[in-house]
Amino acid sequence: MKRERNYTVSERAVIVIGAAAGKSVEEINAVLEADAKRSGGTFRAANATSVGMAGRYPSMLPAEAQALWEHITQPKPLGDV
Repeated sequence: MKRERNYTVSERAVIVIGAAAGKSVEEINAVLEADAKRSGGTFRAANATSVGMAGRYPSMLPAEAQALWEHITQPKPLGDV
Protein backbone atom coordinates (compact mmCIF):
# COMPACT_ATOMS: atom_id res chain seq x y z
CA MET A 1 0.00 0.00 0.00
CA LYS A 2 1.37 3.38 -1.00
CA ARG A 3 1.98 5.84 1.82
CA GLU A 4 0.13 9.16 1.62
CA ARG A 5 2.11 12.37 1.52
CA ASN A 6 2.68 14.27 4.73
CA TYR A 7 0.30 17.07 5.63
CA THR A 8 1.50 20.54 4.67
CA VAL A 9 2.00 23.17 7.37
CA SER A 10 -1.29 24.84 6.45
CA GLU A 11 -3.16 21.52 6.46
CA ARG A 12 -1.80 20.73 9.92
CA ALA A 13 -2.88 24.18 11.14
CA VAL A 14 -6.43 23.67 9.85
CA ILE A 15 -6.59 20.22 11.49
CA VAL A 16 -5.31 21.49 14.87
CA ILE A 17 -7.59 24.54 14.91
CA GLY A 18 -10.58 22.49 13.79
CA ALA A 19 -9.95 19.83 16.44
CA ALA A 20 -9.54 22.48 19.16
CA ALA A 21 -12.78 24.14 18.01
CA GLY A 22 -14.62 20.82 18.24
CA LYS A 23 -15.23 20.47 14.49
CA SER A 24 -15.97 17.09 12.93
CA VAL A 25 -13.61 15.32 10.53
CA GLU A 26 -16.11 16.06 7.74
CA GLU A 27 -16.10 19.81 8.50
CA ILE A 28 -12.31 19.89 8.57
CA ASN A 29 -12.07 17.95 5.30
CA ALA A 30 -14.53 20.32 3.62
CA VAL A 31 -12.20 23.24 4.41
CA LEU A 32 -9.12 21.30 3.28
CA GLU A 33 -10.80 20.26 0.02
CA ALA A 34 -12.02 23.78 -0.76
CA ASP A 35 -8.53 25.17 -0.16
CA ALA A 36 -6.93 22.54 -2.39
CA LYS A 37 -9.37 23.36 -5.19
CA ARG A 38 -8.85 27.11 -4.75
CA SER A 39 -5.06 26.86 -4.75
CA GLY A 40 -4.75 24.14 -7.39
CA GLY A 41 -3.07 21.79 -4.91
CA THR A 42 -3.82 18.18 -4.16
CA PHE A 43 -6.43 17.30 -1.56
CA ARG A 44 -5.22 15.21 1.37
CA ALA A 45 -8.10 14.22 3.59
CA ALA A 46 -7.62 14.30 7.33
CA ASN A 47 -8.56 11.07 9.04
CA ALA A 48 -10.16 10.58 12.44
CA THR A 49 -6.86 9.49 13.97
CA SER A 50 -5.07 12.67 12.90
CA VAL A 51 -7.90 14.87 14.16
CA GLY A 52 -8.04 12.93 17.42
CA MET A 53 -4.30 13.27 17.98
CA ALA A 54 -4.46 17.01 17.30
CA GLY A 55 -7.33 17.36 19.75
CA ARG A 56 -5.40 15.66 22.56
CA TYR A 57 -3.04 18.59 22.93
CA PRO A 58 -5.25 21.64 23.45
CA SER A 59 -3.09 24.74 23.49
CA MET A 60 -5.90 27.28 23.35
CA LEU A 61 -9.27 27.87 24.90
CA PRO A 62 -12.29 26.61 22.94
CA ALA A 63 -13.54 30.18 22.41
CA GLU A 64 -10.17 31.18 20.93
CA ALA A 65 -10.17 28.11 18.70
CA GLN A 66 -13.71 28.88 17.53
CA ALA A 67 -12.71 32.47 16.69
CA LEU A 68 -9.70 31.22 14.69
CA TRP A 69 -11.88 28.66 12.89
CA GLU A 70 -14.35 31.37 11.89
CA HIS A 71 -11.47 33.56 10.72
CA ILE A 72 -9.96 30.89 8.45
CA THR A 73 -13.30 29.74 7.05
CA GLN A 74 -14.88 33.20 6.66
CA PRO A 75 -12.02 35.71 6.35
CA LYS A 76 -12.73 39.40 6.63
CA PRO A 77 -10.73 42.27 5.14
CA LEU A 78 -7.82 43.26 7.39
CA GLY A 79 -9.39 46.69 7.87
CA ASP A 80 -12.39 45.04 9.55
CA VAL A 81 -10.37 42.91 11.97
